[in-house]
Amino acid sequence: MNQLNKNNNKATEEGSETNKQSAKSKWMKRLGVGAFAFFLIKGIVWLFVFFAAFQACG
Repeated sequence: MNQLNKNNNKATEEGSETNKQSAKSKWMKRLGVGAFAFFLIKGIVWLFVFFAAFQACG
């Protein structure tokens, strides 16, 4: 019976490690997508800024 409890505890610990990695992986994906979107929008805004500046000068 004691052996079963030890195996159960190991499985629970491994499951919690997997959940921690899964949660961390999820946040890293969100962070990556957010950073990509931010820099994409920032770049497009700068293109409009330079386009408007050249239009105003010319």
